[in-house]
Amino acid sequence: MTEDHSQASVSRHFFLRRGPSSYYSAHNQALDEAKRKVIDALLGGAERAVNKYHYGLFTDDTQSLGDAQVALSSRLIALVSEHIARACESAGEIEYRLGVQGTSLATLSAASFPVELPPLAEAENQPLIEIIFVEILSESSTHSENLSDSFDCLLVEGSYRSIDQLGFLSRARRLLKPGGGLVFFAEFLLDDSAVEHSPLPNWSSLLQLAERLNFSVMAEDHTPNALRSIDELVQLARETPQRDIQNFDGVLAEFETAAKQLSSGKRAFKLVSLTKGQMSAELDSEYAAAEYGDRSSFEPAAIATLFESSFGHAFDAELWHWKYDLGAGRCVVARASADGDIVAHYGGAPRDISYFGREALAIQPCDVMVMPEKRTRYGRGSLFFKVAATFLEREIGNTVDHLLGFGFPNKKTMRLAIRLGLYEKTDDFVEVRLPVSQATSATLDSEWTLARFDADDASQRGDVDMLWETMRADFRDGIIGVRDWDYVSYRYLQHPHSARYVFHWLRDSTNKAMALIVIKRGEDAWLVMDIIAPLVAIPPALAVLKVFLSSDQKAATQRPCEIALWLTKGWVEKLNIPNADVRDLGIEIPCNSWNPGPPSELLYGKWWLTAGDMDFQ
Repeated sequence: MTEDHSQASVSRHFFLRRGPSSYYSAHNQALDEAKRKVIDALLGGAERAVNKYHYGLFTDDTQSLGDAQVALSSRLIALVSEHIARACESAGEIEYRLGVQGTSLATLSAASFPVELPPLAEAENQPLIEIIFVEILSESSTHSENLSDSFDCLLVEGSYRSIDQLGFLSRARRLLKPGGGLVFFAEFLLDDSAVEHSPLPNWSSLLQLAERLNFSVMAEDHTPNALRSIDELVQLARETPQRDIQNFDGVLAEFETAAKQLSSGKRAFKLVSLTKGQMSAELDSEYAAAEYGDRSSFEPAAIATLFESSFGHAFDAELWHWKYDLGAGRCVVARASADGDIVAHYGGAPRDISYFGREALAIQPCDVMVMPEKRTRYGRGSLFFKVAATFLEREIGNTVDHLLGFGFPNKKTMRLAIRLGLYEKTDDFVEVRLPVSQATSATLDSEWTLARFDADDASQRGDVDMLWETMRADFRDGIIGVRDWDYVSYRYLQHPHSARYVFHWLRDSTNKAMALIVIKRGEDAWLVMDIIAPLVAIPPALAVLKVFLSSDQKAATQRPCEIALWLTKGWVEKLNIPNADVRDLGIEIPCNSWNPGPPSELLYGKWWLTAGDMDFQ
């Protein structure tokens, strides 16, 4: 292959095509920095407003935004003081460790916390508060300082995106003592019924995740204060003559959007106080103390034992790298303890799709595994449910990175997931078998011929894109994964076992590309992995390929010579392939039903899926 199609080149482009993502990127960091500069300019660098890039709490109509921001800090301090008092009362201790993260909290001292001690405490026994500034989202810092189970309270300034919630809460739980508290503030989505990507965390998902991690939740809604803060900021903007600050208008537009969503009830601004529960053998949940993480929390070798125990064959590190590193795969894992082995994994492979004629992102759940000895239950207290629900909340739905999920579970797994409320059915996966008897003289007389596939030929790469555009036009009322050159290159040519895939061009008498077919030899038939062509061309293309495989001496020596097309059942009748034998594969196509997203009724029978969409081996 040429340099332009090296693994590094194509994988880099593939990453860029992931679409909107709530991972904290350099681009997002630059936008946040621009926002801080705009706020600094609007607040005029007032001493009391330095490093306060958040909403305020207003107590009267004459209060300034800067004073209201100070009031918010005071309320945070009061919430921390309540945690201190409860800790002193329950444990009888006066030494207290507080972890702090946030720019405007950097000047805090122990004297900042006016703690009202329990009535029986002696007056001279004032709490000794040790303040430690800790980066909660930094995995390395919490381990290197050996701070696990050492904090009575954590005070965090700043909002966190949906994708950050698992790491944020898991590491906070690891740092806190049993009964310790986490205090933070954020904007949350209350209404995610509309298809609209958002970086904001979903409030209901946060509540579910907090319960899963054994936190109790208390929250104060301060949405009116957020609206008042935005009004004050916009008024300052009208009075600011200097508008040459980078992204000035863009930041104001973002605040206007926030104000509309806060007013409509779509989002809310909350001060949140979580309390870590006491671990108990009586807890009605399997592995209540389980540690959760994402793809960044482990090296591939750490998953090998679980993989081999679950699937009964060797772990393939190259395949894993291709899927999760080059392919930007996502996952949620669980460990029985912080330093224990991984005992559960729920992964996903992202996919660009055409969703009823428009671009969108989907993800295919895969590598779903739980260590056999941990499969004690299959209810909502099980590890399977916990990793699955957490994955769906993070990855699939109307407002998160991937609008749709799809997969290929067997019927037993599908029944379990439906019972738990995780999936609903959208179709069946069937095999369309073309028997030997289809090799007729009519098909032999076709003007279409098979031509050599050359990945190094730029014109052929253009032909793939041209065919994909014609195919996509047939799916304005359906759902199909993108099948352009970038996808073909990643899926088949960069695959660690790419030699197993055979490519066939079908061209007419003018050498125009009519179809590209990718096949793989199966036990008793050539399995069609992908076919890229307009729908009307697919039946004759399969017929011509069938004749070629039946008559070609080289192909004939590599029996079998029949063709099998695995396809979602909803499209079989539309193709109208003559003399096809349709067989049930015992596989059902699910959709997410745990997070708000497009309903199964809308999706039923709409997915075009073939073996290439499911077979990563």
